[in-house]
Amino acid sequence: MSKINPFKPNSPVSSGMFAGRTKEIRTLEKGLYQTKNGYPSNILITGERGIGKSSLMNLLKHLAVGEIPTEFGNFNFLAVNVVISERTSLVTLIRLIERSISRELGKVEAVRSFLSDTWSFVQRIKVMDSGIDKGDIIDDADVVIDDFAYSLAQTCNRISNPEKGEASKDGILFIIDEADNACPNLHIGYFFKAVTEMLHQHSCERVMFVVAGLPDVVEKLAKSHESSIRIFTHLNVKELSFSDTKYVLDRGLSAGNKLNSEQTTMGDFAKDHVASLSEGYPHFIQQFAHSAYEHNTDGEISADDVLEGAFKEGGALDSIGSRYYAADYHSKIKSDEYRQVLAIMAENMSDWIKKSEIREKFTGDDQTLTDALKALTTRKIILKNPSKMGEYRLQQRGFALWIKLFGSRPKK
Repeated sequence: MSKINPFKPNSPVSSGMFAGRTKEIRTLEKGLYQTKNGYPSNILITGERGIGKSSLMNLLKHLAVGEIPTEFGNFNFLAVNVVISERTSLVTLIRLIERSISRELGKVEAVRSFLSDTWSFVQRIKVMDSGIDKGDIIDDADVVIDDFAYSLAQTCNRISNPEKGEASKDGILFIIDEADNACPNLHIGYFFKAVTEMLHQHSCERVMFVVAGLPDVVEKLAKSHESSIRIFTHLNVKELSFSDTKYVLDRGLSAGNKLNSEQTTMGDFAKDHVASLSEGYPHFIQQFAHSAYEHNTDGEISADDVLEGAFKEGGALDSIGSRYYAADYHSKIKSDEYRQVLAIMAENMSDWIKKSEIREKFTGDDQTLTDALKALTTRKIILKNPSKMGEYRLQQRGFALWIKLFGSRPKK
């Protein structure tokens, strides 16, 4: 009989299966409490791909709108979600925010006309997205940000202090995800720095920005405005511990057993394998558990089920590779000699390896090896040891395993 697989590798983890992150959740809850009481707190969340940033943001939204109680009680923020892409310009970002606010607050009759008047400037700035007069973009950006900050302040103050009997909000929470995709035209660091200062000038103290992205978002913020980092509390999200990983597995199995008449269990040895293979990355935990669950036929997920589900073609590692590793290995690298460097490094898994050790096995010349290591480091495909000269490693053991098992397979 077919069973519903409770593990979801392709979507953020639900709040019910959330594990660990005690420090991060505490900081987010405290930030909401501070903002609600007129002491706004802005938070920057960074971490590698698959580490669980989107799941943390998803949990934050549930906390902010009062769906999950906290030690500070239930919050009632207006939560605005925006995902940044490489095409998101300053005007596009503002238009997305305006549309999101209008969707949520436009349901309230007493606020509709207020929103229409307050955000009318958005209709006048569409020309900025057309590419016309790009030389004036900085001057235009100053005007647009000023209009945006004023309209945002008016809106936040209006919903925090209702005039016509509608329910009061604690403030506005902005959840900005994948901020590392920000292009130069977004002026992302300047945007956050200028808007937060202008909100203060307009006596608006109940707006909170939570921004998430890969670690290089810090560099992008600083490049746009070097002081922008100072407005954020920085949370660097790390891997889950073994115990937290096992908690996630237990919650998933429990959810599955509520959905299915045929019960499924997983032994400690099998859980250890999932924890080791996933390296504490929540997305990878979900994928290895999902594949093991699919492979199992007798209701007891064993270590063999985990390994078979992990390493077969189309299994967990192959699926993770197609989403996380294939682009780095194929699209970002045009040289087979560069891929040979990665294959040599994969023999060391994710441990540090000296350039001299790579040279012993590399078939190209010294200059090509030097160029390869420089290019792979610049593209953040490999890491350079900051404390020892001439040492490099792959970012994850999973990448090494994928290279060894599937790297030689022709690109699809």
